[in-house]
Amino acid sequence: RTRVAVAILAQVQHRYAMPIDYSRFDQIGDSDEEGAAPDPPQKASSGKPRTREVLDPPLLRDRLQVATPSAADPASFLELQRAAQTSSQASSGSSALSRGAAPAPGEPQRLCVRADGRKKIHTTFPNGEEMVEEFDERTDVLLLRKTRRPTTLGGEGKWIFEVGQEPEAAFDPYADLLRVSSSNPIFLRKDTPEHFQWRIRNLPYSQEVYSITIDHDKQEIVVRTSNKKYFKRIDVPDLARLDLRLKDELLTWKYQHSTLIISYPRPPEVAVQEQKTREKAEQSAVNL
Repeated sequence: RTRVAVAILAQVQHRYAMPIDYSRFDQIGDSDEEGAAPDPPQKASSGKPRTREVLDPPLLRDRLQVATPSAADPASFLELQRAAQTSSQASSGSSALSRGAAPAPGEPQRLCVRADGRKKIHTTFPNGEEMVEEFDERTDVLLLRKTRRPTTLGGEGKWIFEVGQEPEAAFDPYADLLRVSSSNPIFLRKDTPEHFQWRIRNLPYSQEVYSITIDHDKQEIVVRTSNKKYFKRIDVPDLARLDLRLKDELLTWKYQHSTLIISYPRPPEVAVQEQKTREKAEQSAVNL
C-alpha cells in the first residue's frame, strides 16, 4: 500500500507542476554575492597615469614664497638694506634710552620707575648695599627711603626705614601670641621741602617734660623725658653721607596733639646731592 501511495503522489506532482522559464537567468553575472552592483562604466583613458587625490592641506612653506632681491634689481636691495639699518638704529636707541647710560666702574647702579604719582629710585652700591627712595612726582619731596645691607653669609638683610613709616605686620590670631598696643609711641620721619622732620606720636605727657638735645660725639639727636617714660636717639644719615655736622642753633621742636615734632633745616648740600641723584636716575626712568 505504501508503494502505491508514493507512486500516485509522484504522478500528481508531475502533472500539476508549473514550468520554469530559465531565460530570465541569462542576464545575471557571475558574481558570487547576491545583489552585487554592476561595474561602473569605464572612462576613456587620457594617456596620463592615475594618481591618488590628496585631501591633506598643503604645508605653510609650500604656500609661502620668500621674495629676495635679485642681483638684476640693485635698487630694491638698497632700499631693503636702508630699512633694516633704520629699524636697527631705532631699536638700539630706544633700548639705550630705556636702560640709560651704563654706570662707570665703581659707581652705584640706579633704576627709576614712575608709578602712582611717585618717582621710585632703586640704587645698588658696589658693596651690595641697596637703597630705595620714593619722591613725589609733582613736588620732588622725599616720601620714603629705606636701606639694607647683605648679611655676613651673603643673604638679604632687613630693610631699615630712614624716611617714612614701616608697614605694620598684620596680626594673626592663630599664630601670634602677643600684639603691640596701639597706644604705644610711634616714631617716623616725614620731611618737608625745607626741613628734616621727625614725629613721635602717642606721647601723652605735657610739654615741660620733654628735652631735645644734640650729642655731638655721636652726631645724634637725643629725646628725653624728665619722668623717665621715653628715650630715643635719632641719627641723620643724610648729613653723615656728606660729612656734615649737626648744629644746636638749627634744631627746633614743638609739641601738639600728643605728638612731638622735631625739625632741622635741610642743608643746601643735601638738596643739591638729591637733585643730582634724581637726574641720574631719570635717565633710566620707566613709566608704568
